[in-house]
Amino acid sequence: MINIFNFFNPIDYTVINKLKEFDRADKLEEYLDFINNIFKTLKVIDNNDPLLSLREYLNKNIQIKLCNLKIDNIDDESRLFLRKTVIDKLNRAQKLLPKGYHLAIRDAFRFENLVWDLYNLYCKNLKLVRPDLNDKEIDIEVRNKIAMPDDLVPPGHMTGGAVDVVLGDDNGDFIPTRIVGTDFINDPNHQYTFCNNLPKEMYKNRMILYNAMTKVGFSNFFREYWHYSYGDGYWAMKRKKKISIYGIPKNI
Repeated sequence: MINIFNFFNPIDYTVINKLKEFDRADKLEEYLDFINNIFKTLKVIDNNDPLLSLREYLNKNIQIKLCNLKIDNIDDESRLFLRKTVIDKLNRAQKLLPKGYHLAIRDAFRFENLVWDLYNLYCKNLKLVRPDLNDKEIDIEVRNKIAMPDDLVPPGHMTGGAVDVVLGDDNGDFIPTRIVGTDFINDPNHQYTFCNNLPKEMYKNRMILYNAMTKVGFSNFFREYWHYSYGDGYWAMKRKKKISIYGIPKNI
C-alpha cells in the first residue's frame, strides 16, 4: 500500500527541538503540555491498515524476544501483532542490516488494560524509590515515560504502529546496544538514542539499527533508542502535516 503521507509530510524539526529543550531542562509538565497542545490539533484518520500476526507475516530472520514487563498473568501472544505496513517496513529494514545482524522484537501491540497495568506498576515502583513525591508528581513522572489510553490520541503501542526493537546475532544472542552490569545503566541518559559516554561499539550498533529503521520510514523516540513507530500520534506530531494514519485498529 502506497501512502501519500510519506511523500507530503516532512519532519517538523521545531517540534523535535522543543521537546528536547523541555527534556534537557527536566520540565516534565511543560513537556506534557507541549505535546497535548499539538495533540489537540492533530487529526486521526485511520487508513484501516489491518493488524496482522508477527508469527505469520514477519520475516523469519527477525527474532521475537519479548521483554518481561513484570506484570502478572500477561498474555504475551496478544502483544505479537502490528499493522501490515509496519510489518512490511520491519521486513525491509531487516534486509538493510549487515550480515549476521537481526532485528529482535522486544514489544509490539498492547491492549488498553496492559497499558494501565504498566502505569500502575510504574507508579508503585516510583513511589518506593521517591516517597517524597505526591500522587500528582508521580502521575506526571510516569506519563513522561508511558503514553496513556486517556491521552488525546491513542498511544503508539495501542495503534499497532509502534515497536520496541534491538539487534540480535546469528546465535540468538543480543548484539550490545546498552550497558549491562555497570553504573551506566542507572543513568537514564544512556537510554537516549544519541547519548554521551557510550562505548564506541555500542554506539555503532545503535546507529546500524537507527539507520535501517529510519530509512524505511520509522520515527525514533529520542528518549528510547529501541522505540520506533510509524503512523501513530507521536510519528504524526513530529511532522508538519499533523495527521495520524493509525488510531485503535478495528480488527482486534
